[in-house]
Amino acid sequence: MLRIDHVLVPSVSLETGKRKDMILEVRKAMYQELLARSKNGRLGKNDTKEVAARFELGLRSVQVLWQRGKVPLAEGIPVDVASRKKGRSGRKPILVDLEPLRNIELKDRTTIEDVARHLGISIGKVQRYLKQGHIKHHSNSIKPFLTDPNKKARLQWCVDMVDPNSLHDDPRFKDLFDHVFIDEKWFFLTHKCENYYLFPDEDEPH
Repeated sequence: MLRIDHVLVPSVSLETGKRKDMILEVRKAMYQELLARSKNGRLGKNDTKEVAARFELGLRSVQVLWQRGKVPLAEGIPVDVASRKKGRSGRKPILVDLEPLRNIELKDRTTIEDVARHLGISIGKVQRYLKQGHIKHHSNSIKPFLTDPNKKARLQWCVDMVDPNSLHDDPRFKDLFDHVFIDEKWFFLTHKCENYYLFPDEDEPH
């Protein structure tokens, strides 16, 4: 294993003599130093203390790094010496109860601003919840449902289109040359598309 004798390290505090955080390059160099000193996976009595002094780090930091690499090293897999601090430190997120969203009428949650106002949270939080999958955005064209009377009227219209003179012989529809057909369900619509913000397990409106 190649030993690195010259490593550039960040400046340290004159008061404590300890570095607050180790950069990745220092971690790698320190671990290689430990490997170079080890014999059959074991370090000498004062090896960790000497490495800690050389890199101007606390003894415990060196010991923890060496312990992390023991199992991967024994199994012959690459050792990850990167910091595990990311995501495990800092301010903890404040949990927001999103359940009231279910009780908000669909017409009142068509924009992010609507959702934020009704839940009493910021627009930025709503956007984060969208990104994390706690809320989903749904967009669809308006498709009005047909009621039972609507269906009966349509069926009756189809029956009326049969040529009565052909019923006894060969039933046929009227020629309908004097008719113009349009899709009436789109005729009186003012919006072609509606947006909603829903829970992932909510049924999508039609």
